[in-house]
Amino acid sequence: MLALIYISLAATLIAIVCIFAMRPLAVKLGLVDKPNDRKHHDGNIPLIGGPVIWLIVAIGSIFSPANFLWQFALVGLALVILGAIDDRRPLSPWFRLLCQSAIAAILVISQQLALHDIGLFHDIYNTQTLNLLHIALGIFAFVVAVNAFNFIDGIDGLSASMGLLAITHMNLAYNLIGLEQGPLVLFYSVLLIGALSGFLLFNLQVFNGRKIFLGDSGAMFIGMAIAFALLNSSQTNYQDTKAVPAALCLWMIALPLTDMTTIIIRRLLNGRSPMAPDRTHLHHILMHAGFSPRRTLLMMILSAMGAFWLGFAIYDILGEAASIFSFFAFMFIYYFSVLRAKRLIDFFHD
Repeated sequence: MLALIYISLAATLIAIVCIFAMRPLAVKLGLVDKPNDRKHHDGNIPLIGGPVIWLIVAIGSIFSPANFLWQFALVGLALVILGAIDDRRPLSPWFRLLCQSAIAAILVISQQLALHDIGLFHDIYNTQTLNLLHIALGIFAFVVAVNAFNFIDGIDGLSASMGLLAITHMNLAYNLIGLEQGPLVLFYSVLLIGALSGFLLFNLQVFNGRKIFLGDSGAMFIGMAIAFALLNSSQTNYQDTKAVPAALCLWMIALPLTDMTTIIIRRLLNGRSPMAPDRTHLHHILMHAGFSPRRTLLMMILSAMGAFWLGFAIYDILGEAASIFSFFAFMFIYYFSVLRAKRLIDFFHD
C-alpha cells in the first residue's frame, strides 16, 4: 500500500515539474485557449493538460510490471497529437471522429481489448463466432469514452474530476465485491490518479497565476485512459484475477456518458448536428440557474458519486442484468429531468 502511495505522489510531483517547464513553451507555440463568445476566462491559458498526463503515463511505462502500458502510451500519443492539432486549429468534427476510430481500432486489435463480456447474454454473446462484433464494440467503447470526457469538459476541473472518480470507483469496486486487484491495473490506476491530481492543482489554481487547461488533447486522452482501465478490469485481458462486472463500468462513468448521450439525442431531435457545440450540458444549466463554477463542479462530483453508489446498490441487491437495465432507465430519467429543468430556468430568467 505504501509503495502505491509513493507511485501516486511521484506521478503528481513529476506532473507539477512538467507543467512548470511546459507552460512557457505552450505560449511560445501558440497552444493556448483564447477567450471568445463561448469561453469566458481571463487571458490566454496554456492547453498542456493532455501532453502532461500522457507524459506521466509514458514515464510510468518504464517501471510498469509488463509491457502493456508502454504500448498504450505509444498509441495514446497519436490521440494527444490529434487533440493538440485540434486545439491549435479546429478540425472537422467528422474527421476527428474518423481519426479517433482509427486510433481506437489500433489499440483494441493490438492489445486484444475486444468487448466480449457485456454483462448480459453470456452464453449467446461470448462466442468465437461473434469475435468481429466484440472487436467492433471494443472500438465503439473507446470512441464513446473519448468523446464523453471531451463533451463534458466545460468548466474547470470537471473532466479530470470525472476521470479521477472513475478510477477511484473502479478500485472501490474490487474491494466492495471482494476481488483481488491485479498488479498491472493497480499500478496503472495509481499512476493515472497522480497525473490527474497534478493537473487539477493547476487547473483549479492551487498555484495561483499558473492556470492550465486540458484542451481537446487532454479530455480525449482521459477518456481513452479510463476506457483502457475499465476494459482491462472488466474483460480479463491482462487480469490474473476475476474481473469487475461490466455493468458497474457503466455506472463509473455514468455522468459523462449520460450527459453526452442525452445531448446528442436532443440535438438530433432538434434537427442539429450531434457535433454542434452549445450550452445545454448539465453544468451549463446549473450555472445558468445561478450556481458558481466551483459549486457546479461540486454538484457534478457529488452526482457522479451518487450515480455509482446507486448502480452498485442495484447490482448488489438485484444482480448485473438489473443494474444494466437500470442504467438505461437512469439515462431516460436524466434526459427528461434536465430538459424540464432547463425550461423552468429559462422561464424564470425571461
